[in-house]
Amino acid sequence: MLTQLLSWQGIFYGALPVCAVALWLATKVPADHARGAARIDWPGIATFSLAATGVTFGFIRGGEAGWGAGSTLLGFGFGAVMLLAFAVVERAADRPMVPLGLFRTPAFNGLLLASGAYYLGAFAFLPVLSLWLQNGAGLGSFATSLVITVQPAAFFATSALAGGTLHRMPARWSVGGGTLLVAAGDLLLLLLEPGACWPVLLPGLLVTGVGAGLVSPVLPALAMASAEPAHSGVATAAANSARQLGLAWGIALLGTVFHRCVPGTGVGAPAGAYAAGLDAVFLVAGAVAAFGGAVAWLVCGRE
Repeated sequence: MLTQLLSWQGIFYGALPVCAVALWLATKVPADHARGAARIDWPGIATFSLAATGVTFGFIRGGEAGWGAGSTLLGFGFGAVMLLAFAVVERAADRPMVPLGLFRTPAFNGLLLASGAYYLGAFAFLPVLSLWLQNGAGLGSFATSLVITVQPAAFFATSALAGGTLHRMPARWSVGGGTLLVAAGDLLLLLLEPGACWPVLLPGLLVTGVGAGLVSPVLPALAMASAEPAHSGVATAAANSARQLGLAWGIALLGTVFHRCVPGTGVGAPAGAYAAGLDAVFLVAGAVAAFGGAVAWLVCGRE
């Protein structure tokens, strides 16, 4: 509504009052003095943030300038160096942000992979899908948002209705099975063909939403359970970070895939080009989700 009635800048202005309320609420949270003055791992925060920035930049530049371009390789190389620096810093830290011992637990690694994969498979294609809905199907901004809202509606409904039951299910069914269901939803989106109308998207949007809704409620608890009690909070935060990185990298990667098939902005492109670009996007998203789901199914089988 903000985009259609005001402008695209309105989505950022609309966030300001929400941020103001969040900041006010944060001042009402009582301070935790139980653990004393804990030292913050600033070197770990800095090196990991720089590593994530470098890799994200590499994905973005790969789509703009090519995967062999100097700026692309520089971004990936810088990210790799910073990731190595992060490991060195964490190994030497007295109270590391992420204890490296966590990565020796197969269930923890599987949850990290599934976290990024299910979020990428379920949500990273939405920006390019919105391009087709507006430029290919001819919908306005608000109508496009209503179509896409089918997916988060299925997500929240599944989380609310099945949340209690999911906590009693084995991890391989909730996380592995949910991520595999996201992959199945991505493949259902391949029903989109040249000349198709937007309702053909509904089955895929519903299934990806349900799959993500199966994973999301149990992920924090399973991440906590995969680590010893002293590191349970760190494990939960790491799983959430993996989810957000999967989305950020996925948007860059799938955007690159789409624009390779639909050059430029996509405005005025023939319907066949749109269909080919979206098919490639859904295939990549489905492959990533299927891989993440399969790994989670295997390594979380006994959790």
